[in-house]
Amino acid sequence: MDDTAELSRGVRGGWELHLVALCAEDAPRTIRFLTGAIMACGGDVISRRFDAAGEAAIEFEFVRSVCVEMYSVLIAAGLELSAESHLTLASLCQCTRETLESTGGDPVRAQLFIRAVTATAKIEGGSAPPRVA
Repeated sequence: MDDTAELSRGVRGGWELHLVALCAEDAPRTIRFLTGAIMACGGDVISRRFDAAGEAAIEFEFVRSVCVEMYSVLIAAGLELSAESHLTLASLCQCTRETLESTGGDPVRAQLFIRAVTATAKIEGGSAPPRVA
């Protein structure tokens, strides 16, 4: 699993997101929270995966018109998204806002890979601001 996020045009006229995040809490618990929150925003959960190494993944779909809500759900879950994931989601939200009437119903499929936070875990180009000494 690499630390990049990607926004690409999907085969069926939709979009595909590949996101990476760190999780300070229990990853399976976070995935359970995300499952309910995604569904509450009108999305569909396609699959969930957990492994013994503390990593987890969730694949879900939603329509572009709720992309801001989905971005908010990821932040509310306490995830520390990589800088690339933030950029990808911000770009999707901005583009959708500018073209909402013509693209609001387009499907978005997202794959989110979550790693458990360890003492040495760090996302390159992390999303947190630098700390003042």
